[in-house]
Amino acid sequence: MRSPPLGDGKGIPEELVSAVMQVLLGEKNYSVNGDYSTPYLKPYIARIYPLFILLYAIPTVLGLTLNVMIIVYISKYKLFRDVTHAFLINLAVCHCVQCAFVLPITLMVIIIQNWVFGQFMCFFLPLLQDIPLHVAMLSHLLIAWDRKRWLTDPLKVRLPAFVCSCASWMAGLVIALPYPIYTTYLDLEVSKEKKC
Repeated sequence: MRSPPLGDGKGIPEELVSAVMQVLLGEKNYSVNGDYSTPYLKPYIARIYPLFILLYAIPTVLGLTLNVMIIVYISKYKLFRDVTHAFLINLAVCHCVQCAFVLPITLMVIIIQNWVFGQFMCFFLPLLQDIPLHVAMLSHLLIAWDRKRWLTDPLKVRLPAFVCSCASWMAGLVIALPYPIYTTYLDLEVSKEKKC
């Protein structure tokens, strides 16, 4: 007998909802009467969450600043005409996306007990986290491949940087597309608790 899908929480028998919520929340003393529609801190992080915020804020600010400086420098001196520098711009844009979006949302997921970002972000967050990772990996691969081609035959036409950069973003998207298929958004209506 197949079990019903858990996407909306309606397939869970009423007597098991409390047990499922305890398992998902990782709590032993779970109160069904609690208000979980607003975000609340995880109990084991409640005292040290400012440290987490600081440890995530430093690489976020430094990463954004330094990667924007790289983009500005390469653009200002028109170095992007060189294929390697164009790939470096692609890499810097990728890291800016990670610093601006991925790190802050990941921090919130780490310190907040319940899911407050809604159903769309439940499915989109794995894509947002993994696409820049794959693009960075492919950009490094493109830089290495281009340098190898240039070293073996300097007169050979180099790779078109813009096309390769766009292809790396498309490939990153294609690689990460299966994640939403395996993601479950569970809306437990008893206490308005949402879990991704």
